[in-house]
Amino acid sequence: MKIFSDAKTLIDLFQDYRSMNQEDLEDFYQSKCDYYQNYVGISLIVAVLISITYIISDYMLNGTYARTFIPRFSVIVPLILFLISTQFFRTRRATVFMDYFLTHCIVLATIWAIYHLDIKTHASEGFVIMNLIFLTVGFAARLREITLSTIIFWLEILISHSFNHYDNLGIIFALEIPCGIAVICSHALLMLFYLDHYRVQQKLELAMITDPLTQVYNRHLLEKIITQNALKEVEGPVAIAMLDIDYFKQVNDEYGHYTGDLTLLYIGQKLSKGTHDNDYVIRYGGEEFVIILKNCDVNNACARMEQFRQEIESATDTPVPITVSVGVSIYTGDFSKSIQNVDSALYKAKNTGRNKVVVV
Repeated sequence: MKIFSDAKTLIDLFQDYRSMNQEDLEDFYQSKCDYYQNYVGISLIVAVLISITYIISDYMLNGTYARTFIPRFSVIVPLILFLISTQFFRTRRATVFMDYFLTHCIVLATIWAIYHLDIKTHASEGFVIMNLIFLTVGFAARLREITLSTIIFWLEILISHSFNHYDNLGIIFALEIPCGIAVICSHALLMLFYLDHYRVQQKLELAMITDPLTQVYNRHLLEKIITQNALKEVEGPVAIAMLDIDYFKQVNDEYGHYTGDLTLLYIGQKLSKGTHDNDYVIRYGGEEFVIILKNCDVNNACARMEQFRQEIESATDTPVPITVSVGVSIYTGDFSKSIQNVDSALYKAKNTGRNKVVVV
């Protein structure tokens, strides 16, 4: 039955969620916020404007607009702050804080308006309607943030009772608590279903930057790790190596393209196993590979590439006997210039006998 398969899917997603470390969770919730924030932001602006129109129902209860005019229009001030701040703050925490800041300002403006109403019985309906706003804001938030905000909302109602003196406080909470729990449960489910979307997105992004033949990165990775001609998140020295399979055209001509493909796969997998987790192995084009070695100076990079060259030369498990030429250079902070340097080093290695490592 479909209900059982859906339940199994949710259990699997929950186990996946529980297995995520803190860094993975931060990335997951940032992705969720980025995906939904435009919807949340527009919905909040609409909610502010609609909340102002409740001055009409105030008139129907009081027979005048004057007493609730300032409370109802007071939400314009936090709305302006919200619009300004969202232009400058891009982090998820700051974004979600401003979402809930504006939401609770709507709540407080409503409580302020209720204070000036002659008949406060209908406050229960107003508070129930507020859950629609909390449901919307939760799309960009973490579950614990949604829960905390819901509890704060309940406290706002309870504290405001000290001066608003609701005639039906029991009814208000009898309606409000189930609605708040429903909002929390709804977003718990949404979080798990978004995790499914997130995993699919990760696979698609990985496929876009992965070379299908060698299973190492392709040149599209450079678009993700380079900004303004500089590598992102660089700490310590970085070295760059460029490797070329010697006489690869002869391999294709003499043994066929299938064997050539196996040779490329062999080199790609060998490089992946011989580098650190934070290094990048990129199929740069044809039979050329670029290796970005983090926390590695040029001497260490040269030694590592020389060891790799020797292993390839003496390997007995290669599809065909091969050697490689390697150019090595230090990363200068200018990626284009560094690639030119390492390309020059590789050119020198190929034109001075091949099967060697040259440093520039």
